[in-house]
Amino acid sequence: MHRKASIYIFCFLIFFTSYSNSFAFFSAIVVQSIKVEPYNRAFEGIKSSYGNNLKRIIVSTYKGDIKEYIEEKKPRIIFAIGEWALSKVLSIKKIPIVYLMVLNPYPFLSDNKNISGVSMLVSPQKRFEYIKKYIPHAKRIGVIYNPKHSGYMYKELCKAAKKTQMSLVAKKVFSSQDVIDAIKEISDDNIDVFLMLPDVTVITPETLSFMSLFFFKKSIPIITFSEKYLKLGALMAIYSDPFHIGVQAGILARKILQGKVRLPVIIWPKGKLKINPYVAKNLSLPIYEDGKGMRAHGDNKKDKKFSPHN
Repeated sequence: MHRKASIYIFCFLIFFTSYSNSFAFFSAIVVQSIKVEPYNRAFEGIKSSYGNNLKRIIVSTYKGDIKEYIEEKKPRIIFAIGEWALSKVLSIKKIPIVYLMVLNPYPFLSDNKNISGVSMLVSPQKRFEYIKKYIPHAKRIGVIYNPKHSGYMYKELCKAAKKTQMSLVAKKVFSSQDVIDAIKEISDDNIDVFLMLPDVTVITPETLSFMSLFFFKKSIPIITFSEKYLKLGALMAIYSDPFHIGVQAGILARKILQGKVRLPVIIWPKGKLKINPYVAKNLSLPIYEDGKGMRAHGDNKKDKKFSPHN
């Protein structure tokens, strides 16, 4: 009897130890800037790939000292959803941090070797590949940017342009008042498409209204980074989904804790693509959506079908 009891206890201890170890890396704190739908979806993505044993703090409603709380709880890893959340954990140096839903993380990264993350933007190379596939005549890509806000994006675009044999035609602006003139000038440089960047200097209600109508009249397609601009006259949106960004952040965190990646690391999210069929038709571009994905007329259905997760 005693022997049987000993065996049961031994088996239970083995199972419990194994179970505990398998979930040990799920000890994480999620710091989220505010409770809005995109950030909530990103949080759900984290849970789906990382696990449910997460403590979430909403910065906008939290009354205590976030750094003090985290240092007291000693999580194995921290997720920061949004720029405000990332700014709250920057001074924590001994715990790995994975950021997501941060448009421009680079100012935060220079002196922080424990910070990694998932970009909000689809990689420049993937964006150029989409353009080449669905607008094959496009060689000259127009870009307007403020070096202060999107200079890092422009540098990444330059690298990708060389790899994909595209030419960038760029105009720098330092004020929103300069954007209208920059749009007029860049259209005179024989650009084939205009690539919109998420730059607060370039994208304002006034500039968006002018840009959409001006480029439409010139038959220059606008490629944007968000679905919402399709309604304003953009041809194509190449964008990332918050849920899938969260999924990738969770996977990255697992790899960090398992020692499979060296810090710091930044990864690009998977891309989605949508078109404005009205604009495509008016620009006489042979692009259409058939419910199974996006196609160009004449595509071989077996090897040319577009998947939004490519």
